[in-house]
Amino acid sequence: MDNFEWGPALRVGQAKAHKTLTEETLARLRRDIVSGEFEAGQKVKSEDLKKRYQVGTSPIREALFQLVSEGLVRSDGQRGFRVAELRQEELLDITDWRARLECEALRRAIATGDMEWEARVVAAFHRLTRVEGESGLDPKDAADLWEDHHRSFHFALYSACGSPWLLRFCELLIQHGERYRRAYISYPRISSSITAEHKAIMDAAMAREGDRAADLLERHIRHAADLALAHATRRPALGTSLAKKRRVGGMESEQVLKSRAPAKR
Repeated sequence: MDNFEWGPALRVGQAKAHKTLTEETLARLRRDIVSGEFEAGQKVKSEDLKKRYQVGTSPIREALFQLVSEGLVRSDGQRGFRVAELRQEELLDITDWRARLECEALRRAIATGDMEWEARVVAAFHRLTRVEGESGLDPKDAADLWEDHHRSFHFALYSACGSPWLLRFCELLIQHGERYRRAYISYPRISSSITAEHKAIMDAAMAREGDRAADLLERHIRHAADLALAHATRRPALGTSLAKKRRVGGMESEQVLKSRAPAKR
C-alpha cells in the first residue's frame, strides 16, 4: 500500500506500531458491530461499553461519535446511541457505489501498478486461499479470519490506484458490505465459486486487462450482495419486499442458495 502524504488516513494495509486507547477502543467496537456482536438497532450504553472494553468514558464517547460519522451507529440526541439498522435500500446503495468506485480503483491500479503491486496482489490471494482451507476453527473465528484476508485481498488489488480518497471511500463501503454479509450469510465453508471469482479477477488484473477485470469485479460485488439479499428474505430485518427474485450469474438467487441453510445468529 502506498504511503500518501495527503488525503485521509487508511486502516487496511497500514500497520501502526502503537495505537492510542481511543483508537484501540474504536477498532474493537467497530469490529464488534460489523461482525454482528451487537444487533442492528440495539441501544448501546456507555456504561455497558466501559465494562465490556475496560476503558473510561472519554474513549467510549469518542469511538461512538466516530462510528456515527461512519454510519455504523446512530445518535438519538439526548437518548444516547444505537447500532444502525439494516435496510434493503442501504445495501442496494452500498452495492451500487462499491461497483462504481472499486472498479474505478481497480482500473487505475492496473494502469499504473508496478511489480510490487503485482506481488502484493498475488501474496494476498495466496493468504486468502490458505485461510479458506483452515478447519477446526470456531465459526466466528473462521469468519473473522476470512473477512480480514478477504478485505486485504481487495485492498491489494486497489492499492496502486494513486488516490487515498478513492481508497478511503472504498474502505467505508467494503466495511458496510461486510456487515450485511455477516448478518445474513453463515461461514461453514467458503464456496469454491467465490474462490474462482477471486482468481479470475486476479488473473485479469495481472494480465493488465482493465475492462475485463472491472467487469469480473462488478459481478463479484453484486453476487455477494445478492447472496445476502436472498438470505435476508428469510429474515424480518430487511422487510418482505426482498421476496422478489434477483438475477445472479444467469440464475435466480433462490436457486443459487436453495441448498444452503439460513444464517444462524
